[in-house]
Amino acid sequence: MLNFRQAFQALLFFSAATLLSGIAIAGPSICFAQAPSATSQLHPTEGTLSGIVADPSGAVIPNATIHIELHNSSTTNRNSTAKNTTSDATGHYAITLPPGTYDVIIVSPGFDPFLGTARIPTAGAKAHFDAALIIATQAEVVNVPIDNASSTSAGDNRSAMVFKSTELETFSDDDATFQQQLLAIAGGDPSQPPNIYVDGFSGGQMPPKASIREVRINQNPFSAQYQDLGFGRVEIFTKPGSDKLHGRLQVFGNDNALNSLNPYTGAQPPYYSLNVQENLNGPIGKKTSFFFNGVYNDQQFNSVINTAATPDSPNAPFSGSVSSPTLTNDYSFRLDRQVTPTNTLTARYEFNRVDLTNAGLLVAQTLASQAYNSSTTNQTLQLSDTQTIGTKMVSETRFQYIRTRLDQNPLSTAPTVIVQGYFNGGGSSAQTLHDNQDHYEFQEYFSLQHGAHFFRIGGRYRSTRDANLSTSNYNGQFTYSSSDNNTISALSNFESGNPSQFSITAGQPSAVVVTGDLSLYAEDEWKVTKNVTLNFGLRAESQSAIPDHFDPAPRIGAAWAIGQTAKRPAIVVLRPGFGLFYDRFASTNILTSIRQNGVSQQSYFVSNPPPGCAPADITQCPTTATQPTIYRIDPNLRSEYQIVAGITAEHTFGKYGTATVNFLHQQGDHQWISRNINAPLPGTYNPAVANSGVYPFGSTQAIYQFSSNASSSVNILFTNAQLNLSKSLNLWFFMGNRYKNSDTGGATSFPSDQYNVAADYGRNASQHYRLFTGANIKLPYRFTLAPFFSYMSKTPFNITTGTDLNGDTQYNDRPSFATSSSPTASIYKTAYGTFNANPQPGETIIPINYGNGPGLVYAAFRVGKDFKFGTPSPASAAPAAAGAKPATPAPKPDPPYTLSFSAEADNIFNHVNPAPPIGVLSSPDFGKSVTVNGIFGDNTAANRIVSLRASFNF
Repeated sequence: MLNFRQAFQALLFFSAATLLSGIAIAGPSICFAQAPSATSQLHPTEGTLSGIVADPSGAVIPNATIHIELHNSSTTNRNSTAKNTTSDATGHYAITLPPGTYDVIIVSPGFDPFLGTARIPTAGAKAHFDAALIIATQAEVVNVPIDNASSTSAGDNRSAMVFKSTELETFSDDDATFQQQLLAIAGGDPSQPPNIYVDGFSGGQMPPKASIREVRINQNPFSAQYQDLGFGRVEIFTKPGSDKLHGRLQVFGNDNALNSLNPYTGAQPPYYSLNVQENLNGPIGKKTSFFFNGVYNDQQFNSVINTAATPDSPNAPFSGSVSSPTLTNDYSFRLDRQVTPTNTLTARYEFNRVDLTNAGLLVAQTLASQAYNSSTTNQTLQLSDTQTIGTKMVSETRFQYIRTRLDQNPLSTAPTVIVQGYFNGGGSSAQTLHDNQDHYEFQEYFSLQHGAHFFRIGGRYRSTRDANLSTSNYNGQFTYSSSDNNTISALSNFESGNPSQFSITAGQPSAVVVTGDLSLYAEDEWKVTKNVTLNFGLRAESQSAIPDHFDPAPRIGAAWAIGQTAKRPAIVVLRPGFGLFYDRFASTNILTSIRQNGVSQQSYFVSNPPPGCAPADITQCPTTATQPTIYRIDPNLRSEYQIVAGITAEHTFGKYGTATVNFLHQQGDHQWISRNINAPLPGTYNPAVANSGVYPFGSTQAIYQFSSNASSSVNILFTNAQLNLSKSLNLWFFMGNRYKNSDTGGATSFPSDQYNVAADYGRNASQHYRLFTGANIKLPYRFTLAPFFSYMSKTPFNITTGTDLNGDTQYNDRPSFATSSSPTASIYKTAYGTFNANPQPGETIIPINYGNGPGLVYAAFRVGKDFKFGTPSPASAAPAAAGAKPATPAPKPDPPYTLSFSAEADNIFNHVNPAPPIGVLSSPDFGKSVTVNGIFGDNTAANRIVSLRASFNF
């Protein structure tokens, strides 16, 4: 009887065969039926040497440099017969060679060099040679000759940014800053942030830097294996254990005495941060290794508060700060077991707990009374089983379970008070939240090398259960805006007790949602010639709880090494690609539609509430005569997708590295957005008259619907380089221009015109130009320098009136360009133009995100010094395969103990980077930034931060 895994594999084989059959049926132009056989492509006088490159745990190592030369040959013969290749995305390599005995040298950053011998006995023979690399523990250098051959494998795209041990040193040692640096390089925007994969699993959180072995951004961008486009995908691989016991203890922190002040506030309470990290790794017997990492991070930071007024002092601005500490505990344990020579089992568990005090104050013009305390616990269990079948097949089975528990409680249960452009006060609208989420993910992947074809098939199933209790807006919310053609300000209406809107939620606070998604894929990487590779793939996805259940996603890619011969490197490698990429509808949106259906929970919106309805007594607010607002999913909702086409040009500078130029065009269709489908029809609503207008469904009930009516268009041009200019200098560089137009900010955003979503089509509120560069410089006497620099262009921001001009319950309406017919009291003359906050018929509404906010210039610098001591272990030969002979003796080992000290300065030049400005036109703070831009790091209390680090390694 088949077990579960065998049954699932059989289903995947059947599904993949069906998908590939569909490709073949589509036409010979797709399946290339006239392809020459693998046998005809192999020179009859040569054999094939192939194998898998892996780490001690059995996890494959992609992009390892493999140098092969005749054994015991002279320098002349060695140079004439030497060949180089790299392992592909699955750690596999294959190369044709004449019969003979060869020295094999395999090098990959972070591992000791592998030295061994292999033999091809006769012409046409197929020899197999696997290599298990050992985690580097000594400063060992092996010079590997480079023949400059350019790989055309899809996983070897040089447009990928790959950060290993040396490159990772250029990033901050502070985990929060390090994570934000990586996400910024990956790009994206608030509506489509980068996707993070940890050891091949989705949906997880980024682990601490100390437990990361490698980071890849934009690896194999058009692969059908992934739901997401590679440009914007961050893949993280954690460290396995080593063959000897090693450990590290690190203390990292800073104090306010070392930092410069936030220029937007005065005196602050003292603050500091203390980060203690420890890890221990090594063998358990001969076939098992472990890696343990622990982090204790105590951030006693402050939140800066700047408002144009307060409830107690409405005629004076307020500036201050409040202590907002964050305490993080993170512990992870990884176990790798070599069950058999061809079977590896990996298990990883991570516990993460984050406690926040006085959180929720990062939104501009928010008072301390809106703060809340929260505690979030994440537990992650990952299991991976890798099975090598023969010399050509690899099967991978993966399982992940993430358990998330969130408890949140407000400091105040008073009604929320929003005075547009002045302050956000009262209690937090989020109120009490208890959220229990359980995420399950199961993957099965299979790969087969067959002649010139490399086939991959697989599937992934994810399931989410979210049990949620929320009293959001149970405390009620009062919104005050300007009125009477802006002759009365929002603050004046607050002082006189005239809110423009009151909302409150009641009913059953708890709800449960269960949803899942399934994806199957198949792809073929066909090496047509030595210089040309074609890739064809098809991915099919489906998700429950939404109307759209079938999303086919074809993927096509190619690579052409122009001008490459056996003696001459490629002039350039061109990589065109095309594909469809779907997004999955968030379970939180499904939960909203279940909870706020008008029956389980009722939300009420009252426009221009009568006198007596005030924060002091919400019982006087007339909710009983108002129909509740409901959320629902459009019965015709489609899964949003992007149609992507792009091309990359790569050039290799010999042994010094590579550089690429890339262009992408993305067309987004059926993009998600929320709409009030029962808003008053255009031109029928009078802001001065409550509940006026003509409503499509007859009543004044607001009906919020998740829809897929929006669109987007993105053009991306970027260049990147990774250079090893010498043994002491490693440099990487990224510069890009990303220009996005869209009419949505995501599934939970609302348009300004519910009947014309395209009215908001315009530039996205994200930086167009981005530059990042970093270096790792090794100096004499074990000194190291690690600079990091970033530049981002001005950030567009939206300019709004701070009023609801069309009765759709949304305060996101934009002004018009002022004309001679504009009411004098509604005209605002600003640095961005002259606007009318009460648009008249025939006047042009200003485009979305019309304002230009500040850009960003950021530089970080770290200097370190290592002290090595202790008696080194006797030198031993580098590891080799069974039966292999070491090619060279091992170099003299370093002392076993290292004591390191470093100082790191974030924003070292103390350049002031203002946050996006206030966009409410009627606000006294309009166009002003009220705090610093905390894009790197989460300590907005300081402008420049200086941290000190000490570590001990053995």
